[in-house]
Amino acid sequence: MTKPGYADQAFWVRLVFMFIYWAVLNISLSIFGIALIILTIIRFGSQFEPLPLAQFLSSLSNFISQTLSFVCFQTEEKPYPFQSWPNAKKGQ
Repeated sequence: MTKPGYADQAFWVRLVFMFIYWAVLNISLSIFGIALIILTIIRFGSQFEPLPLAQFLSSLSNFISQTLSFVCFQTEEKPYPFQSWPNAKKGQ
């Protein structure tokens, strides 16, 4: 007979990481929203496209996606800093 999930130590360790990543996710979403507003204002007010900011937003969206996958039990791989920071998507 197998143990229930709450008797497994790995479950509790993952739960701690999930709470930490949940807090990091909220901060990341706030930073993403602020940077997106800044990018929109810059592009609306001029023809200039701030490529570094667009690339940062792309890599931050990849990090948010990785974090959501971990928190929603879709993957066991922990995102940054346990992996390298995600690169911007191709074509950005």
